[in-house]
Formats: sequence, C-alpha cells, structure tokens
Amino acid sequence: MADPTIAGKVVVITGGGRGLGRAMALGLVGAGAKVTITASREGGELEKTAADAREIGGPDCVLPLKADVTSNDDCRRVIAETIEKLGGLHVVVSNAGRGMSYVSKNFVKERPRFWEIDVDIWRMIIDTNVNGPFQMAHAAMPHLVKQGWGRIVNVSTSLITMQRAGYAPYGSSKWAVEGETVIMAQDAEDTGVTVNILIPGGATDTAMIPGEVGTPGRSGADGNLFKPEIMVPPILYLTSDQSNGKNGDRYVSKLWDSELEPEAAAEKARFKAFRDREF
Repeated sequence: MADPTIAGKVVVITGGGRGLGRAMALGLVGAGAKVTITASREGGELEKTAADAREIGGPDCVLPLKADVTSNDDCRRVIAETIEKLGGLHVVVSNAGRGMSYVSKNFVKERPRFWEIDVDIWRMIIDTNVNGPFQMAHAAMPHLVKQGWGRIVNVSTSLITMQRAGYAPYGSSKWAVEGETVIMAQDAEDTGVTVNILIPGGATDTAMIPGEVGTPGRSGADGNLFKPEIMVPPILYLTSDQSNGKNGDRYVSKLWDSELEPEAAAEKARFKAFRDREF
C-alpha cells in the first residue's frame, strides 16, 4: 500500500521520458502523485511515458514538457508551468544527465584519458549534470520555502564510478553533484525543505550504457545491470511525509529492502553524504 501522504503531491522529474526517470514517474503516479516529466529533445519517449502514466493515474496526472536543464529559462518555465497546470509543487527530482556515451560509444571497454576528451563534450556533460540540478533547485526553492515543505532529490552515482579511470567528465560531474547537494541541504535547514541524494547502487539497464536496452547479457563496468524500477521504493519514501527531517543523506536503492517497514528500509539504505566509503 502506498503511503497516503504521497497522494496529491506534485513532482517534477527531469529526464523523465526514459530510464530511471520514467520508472520513478510511473511509480509516483501509481501512488497518487502528479508528475511533470521533462526531456531536452523531441521524440516519442516523453509522450509514451506520459501516455503510460495517464493509463495509471488518469488524464490529469502528468505534464510532459520539452526543456533543457542547461537553460535557466527552461528550468524556470518548468517550475512555473508545473505550479500553474498541476496546481502546486512539492518535489523536484534532478535525474536528467549526460553520460560517457558522448565521449565514447563503447566507453565500458574503451576509456579515453582525460586529455583525449573533446573539451566541448566535457563542458556539455558538466553543464547538464552539475548546472542542471542547481538551476532546477534554484528555481523551485522560493516556492518550496514559502509553503514550508518540499523535497530536492539529486540523482547521483556510486563512489566507485566517480573515481573510475577514463570516466573524467561523468565522474567529476557526479562528485560536484554530491558536493552541491551537501551544501544545499545545509542551506535548507529549518525551512521544511530537505535535499538528498538518490543512487541506484550500480549500473542500470538504461540508455546510459552501450547497447540496446533490455538486451540479454548486457552489462556495465561492474557486471549485471539493475532494472530502473529499483529507484521506485526510495523515491516514494522521499516524497512521503515519512521522510520529514531526513536531510543531507545518500540513499542507495539496491540496499532498499521492501520486506521491511519503510523507515527501517530507509535506515538500511541511508548514509550520510561522503561519510561512507563503500557506496
């Protein structure tokens, strides 16, 4: 049974047309939330996810928007349209990201050294993965602070991926996301808004990995891939009132035990940012 405090909450999920964003969007709609999903490019994925969401939550449960998180104007438009068309805003999930496939199509096996990377590719990845979450949070916080309740959730990656040789732009960008999240969380103390990190805990079966999604035997640098739906239980928890006061933490989705009560599962999956070396 979904936590009843999720029902009616309004969530923005960047990069919501596919992969982790799609899984979280459908999971939240299934729990009674309304979602805005964004994508930076035209294509059928965003509308397909929106159509699937409407099948679950009805015609008014989802707002698909083309928006690029590297554009501050786009970020502000997403927040404004969400409040206007969905009737509010409670949670922002910064999931949109650009990965190593822009550096090398076969980056799992072919890892260019940092001086071999095109500088424009570096800038694009950093702009999307670091400036995007900042700009989304910057646009949302005045509304969230005014209402005295809100969530900022920044999707990051495992510590081993941040430090992996040949992953210079992606790993560096996620180190920056972790740092900005810790600072945001401290700045947001006593506002009723919390800022946390959510990670899968390993590579997932999404377009961020070389090869076609769903192909049998497909793997990442660390082996087998997790399904994107691994993110759903912790994002439901973070959207609910059960997570009130939980601020500045990292949640590792692969450690979430759905056999436990939500708070016990959260405690098992939760680490203070930068204080644990395993994940």
